[in-house]
Amino acid sequence: MKTNPPLLVSMAASAIMFVSSIIYLVLQPNWHQIGQIWNACLIILALGIMIAFLMKKDRPASKIPLLALDIFFFLAVFFLSVSGVLNPELNIHRPLGLGASIGYGIIYPSLVLAAAILGIKDCINILYGFSAKGREVLIFLIIRFSAVIALLLMGGILFVIIYNGIGVISWEFLTTPARKLGTAGGISTAIVGTFWMVLGAMIVSSPLGIAAAIYLHEYSKSLRLNRAVTIAITVLNGVPSVVFGLFALAFLVNLFGVSLLTGSLILGLINIPIIILTSQEALKSVPNSLREGSMALGASKWQTIKKVVLPSAMPGVLTGIIMGVAKASGETAPIMWTAVTFTSTPVQTYYGVIPDLFQPVNNLDYHLLNLIYFLGAWDVEANAWGTALVLIALVLGTNMLSIVVRNHYRKKISW
Repeated sequence: MKTNPPLLVSMAASAIMFVSSIIYLVLQPNWHQIGQIWNACLIILALGIMIAFLMKKDRPASKIPLLALDIFFFLAVFFLSVSGVLNPELNIHRPLGLGASIGYGIIYPSLVLAAAILGIKDCINILYGFSAKGREVLIFLIIRFSAVIALLLMGGILFVIIYNGIGVISWEFLTTPARKLGTAGGISTAIVGTFWMVLGAMIVSSPLGIAAAIYLHEYSKSLRLNRAVTIAITVLNGVPSVVFGLFALAFLVNLFGVSLLTGSLILGLINIPIIILTSQEALKSVPNSLREGSMALGASKWQTIKKVVLPSAMPGVLTGIIMGVAKASGETAPIMWTAVTFTSTPVQTYYGVIPDLFQPVNNLDYHLLNLIYFLGAWDVEANAWGTALVLIALVLGTNMLSIVVRNHYRKKISW
């Protein structure tokens, strides 16, 4: 498709404003000349779009008001800048009653970002003659850019954690308990406590969740009951985890005390809804022809479920368990007053294998939370970054291992 030079220049100006305004909003760099660059880009964008539109042979008159409104916005931002209204001393104190103030570093780049987005939209519409093809290109551009932004944000978070935490990781850090309120030593007790608590949560939630899903999908014949239970499970899955912590504090702590058992039980209860929902979807994906074929050969209902349905649904079931592991590994609120303590005491075990279920344990999430509390008072920042890196590596490693197992089962499915 042919393009004219004014349109190319407008696209370039929009791209420069778009990228630079996002960088300015995120990093707030000390760029003294950025205002002049933005002003030049705004003028170039306004003139370029106007000339590019006039150079088009088929100019739809219905689009002129919207295009004129966008050009007016470009010129308005330019005028606010050159007139001094937008200056480094600009500060709007508590807008709309909010507790924060909004200043030049937010207002000006936000207006430039809005102008850049409008400029990109106008350039694409002019390029494709305001047709449906242009709207399709614009939507796909937004989707692709959203995906890129999400990846950059996640990559940026991981990069910061790895950059700040990799220097702390050592064999001593991973195998020794914390000392002096986390300013010395390592996180061995937190790693072991997290392992036993997540394992206990999976032992509690996996059999109950999978069994409930099997009953609801394979045995229950009441659609009304299934719908009511599914709605209840969905609502329960959205309940904040701190509410589960309150339940554990009110009931389970009275029975088992602040202990590993209490933490495993409450984390298991949190995971049950997600395992039920994902297991139900996995069971629904198994074709009924497999069930009918098995029962036609003389297999009982349970034999069909055990030998045919469950192996076929195993990839989806494992997905639910994977999500449960990740969720249990990252929960802090429900175990703060019910299961964990900031201690360097190792997990006591019977015969060197079975943990004492009635003792409180340390946990990576709770350990990291306490280190954050101590920031500024003690020198714990390096250990905090190292703990965060180990926690993320633990979750990612567990997920990768589970994905390998899930793919192994998926290869065995023949339909």
